[in-house]
Parts: sequence; structure tokens; C-alpha cells
Amino acid sequence: MKKILIIEDDEAIRSELQKLLTNSGYEAQITDTFSNVKEQIEKKPDLILLDINLPELNGEVILKEIRKE
Repeated sequence: MKKILIIEDDEAIRSELQKLLTNSGYEAQITDTFSNVKEQIEKKPDLILLDINLPELNGEVILKEIRKE
């Protein structure tokens, strides 16, 4: 089963994405705390759905960190 990590600060969007992906046969993981996003990414998901405008971090900064690895 493919793992998808959802990094989204809007609870409604995050929840809906998780439901849709789970119903489609994916393992959808969400994060609602953004201070430990790097730890979530280290679990090696197959796909990351990343919001660019996050409250504690800038999604573009997270993207640059992902690309470094």
C-alpha cells in the first residue's frame, strides 16, 4: 500500500483528503503539528501533499529540505 503524507493546516481540507485517499486504497497519514514535519518526512512516504502556506513554517522551505535529501 502506498503511503501519502498530507501536510495541510486547514483541518477540513486535511480531513477530506485523508478520507478520499483512504477510500481509494492509500495509506494517508496527516500531520497537524508542523514543528515536527521533518520527522514525518523521514518515515519515507511515497508521496507528500504539501501546503505552501503553513502557520509555523513556509512550505517552500520544507520543499527545499526534501529536495536536499
